[in-house]
Amino acid sequence: MRLTSVLVPHLVAARHTVDRAVYGTVSVIAVIAGASHGGASAGSLLVFTAVSSLVVWGVHVYSSVLADTGPAGLAWSPALRKALVQERGVLGGVVVPLAVLSLGVLNVVDDQRAIYASMWSGVVVLFVTPLVWLQPRGAGWAGCLLASFAGGLLGLVLIWFKVVLH
Repeated sequence: MRLTSVLVPHLVAARHTVDRAVYGTVSVIAVIAGASHGGASAGSLLVFTAVSSLVVWGVHVYSSVLADTGPAGLAWSPALRKALVQERGVLGGVVVPLAVLSLGVLNVVDDQRAIYASMWSGVVVLFVTPLVWLQPRGAGWAGCLLASFAGGLLGLVLIWFKVVLH
């Protein structure tokens, strides 16, 4: 397994990775938006968001195993291996926002800037992912840009949600 496959699942040529990565990115922005109120520190938010992301990933792995062992009749062990591969994108989708959030923990920037920057980094990931994913597969630039704006808009809605909520 290459390092880029682990750190940037958006670049991996597997459908199950890119869709899960988008889901992971959206979910991590949503958790940060919902949990970053009342002067929450970047450290406490990082722990809460990382644990929440692990729970979301675990639910994805569990539901994938459940689906494959039910009507598909796959044995538990191969179903688990398959789920761990397919669902790695959920974790990959949270890497960039959590890395940016950790800048507040490391006192590189103040906590509030790290929180907003982590959310904006997720918007950038959501904008760039369709360009990286679709364009090399022959999609036209117009379609890629439309998909990118749609992805970025999802992130912007979550940032708007944070502003309205808090």
